[in-house]
Amino acid sequence: MVDIKETVKAMCKVLPGGRSAMAGGLGMSLAEFNNNLYEKNGCRFFEHHELEAMEDLSGTNLLAVYFSQRRGGMHVDIPTYEELDQVCLFEKAIRTAANRGHVDQIIEKSLEDGVITKEEAAEIMNYHNLHIAARENEVRSIVRLYSKQSKAGNK
Repeated sequence: MVDIKETVKAMCKVLPGGRSAMAGGLGMSLAEFNNNLYEKNGCRFFEHHELEAMEDLSGTNLLAVYFSQRRGGMHVDIPTYEELDQVCLFEKAIRTAANRGHVDQIIEKSLEDGVITKEEAAEIMNYHNLHIAARENEVRSIVRLYSKQSKAGNK
């Protein structure tokens, strides 16, 4: 999603109450919110602190994803850890493998006609990013689990 207005709309969509709730959360009316979004009636687009507040209110990382993609990058959330064990690591490895397999299936299907369209490329990259994020989570979890054990002398 490399369009800031679409990013704002997506953050509104996931918030219960939608755009109206987002406007209220920012302390503005729905009309004022829409004027800012569409830059109408002499209103400027949202300030960065308002965009950050929208991301917080929506509980998403969509703004971070937008800025990463805008610069040609990829956003990967740093996982939070509760209790980690070897079963958890196995589940993460399976999830990573499944995500990679899904990317490969999409590529295979896209190549059936010998050409990858713009839409197919976007779908491939979307699922590839999910695969990389899952792998990042898996690797960080391994490091976290075994660093914790070695610190405790349980190696």
